[in-house]
Amino acid sequence: MKASAPGKLFLVGEYAVLEGGPALLTPVKQRAKVTIEAANKSQVISLTTTVEKHSLDSALQHYPLLQATMAELDCLEQLQNAQLTIDTSSFFHRGIKLGLGSSAALTVALVNLFQPDSTPSELFAKAFRCHLAFQNGMGSGADIALAAMDETIVFQRGESPIPMGLPDDLFMLAIWSGEPASTVGYVAAVNQWRQHNPDTYLGHISDLSNTASECITALEKKDSQRVLTIIEQYDRHLERLSSASGANFYNQAHLKMRKKVELTHCAYKPSGAGGGDYGIAYSTNKQELLRLADKLEREQIDTFIL
Repeated sequence: MKASAPGKLFLVGEYAVLEGGPALLTPVKQRAKVTIEAANKSQVISLTTTVEKHSLDSALQHYPLLQATMAELDCLEQLQNAQLTIDTSSFFHRGIKLGLGSSAALTVALVNLFQPDSTPSELFAKAFRCHLAFQNGMGSGADIALAAMDETIVFQRGESPIPMGLPDDLFMLAIWSGEPASTVGYVAAVNQWRQHNPDTYLGHISDLSNTASECITALEKKDSQRVLTIIEQYDRHLERLSSASGANFYNQAHLKMRKKVELTHCAYKPSGAGGGDYGIAYSTNKQELLRLADKLEREQIDTFIL
């Protein structure tokens, strides 16, 4: 049996989603893949930048996500006399892990493998429980919802994810900053600042939440030009939160990339709460975006079309 699930990028909603605001996420081409087949012994094979083979007991010790998922699903018996292969190699580039939600994608893929009759909403609920156990209760669940739905969604805590179609004239280019970053570390830094500045923090979150809602409304109306304007507004709100909190998740790599992108008449913002990793360029002109992609590729900056 086989199963897979995609990674994700945030279009808008970073930080806002942690406080109940809306977020918009889209799947990426990178997928976590899992297979299980009968074998003479229980074995787990992990494919990342190398191939690692483990006995079942060893794998459960080495991979806390696998252990948490198997415990939540109560399906360890299915791994007896079976070979489980876990392939997240597409989430690595030149030996560096890309910030595209590989753990959420893998969680959903595992749940789908062991409980294939789950509906998307059931898949999300089960995988969310598994991922929370793995992350000690941290996370909004947005990346799990995206992986479970496998399409662009609007996500808000406590509500079912809603599929969202994107306008035909909205084009997006994912751009890797080349600097992996710790989302957990940045979020922790913002939360520490929040404890001493609760009112200021809530003001920033209100700006982000309201702007994300406006972006979703513009998308529903297929108003791509309005979407680009709002994306730029969200970008500035993120930059202000980054600066005010002292977390500086809006790092120099993104500031430099924004200048490059804006010179080509495209909009830009980082994707995700963790600084580093990826930003996204947006345009209503496909040729402009393709020219930008060519320019960045010549500079040896990795990109892919969303």
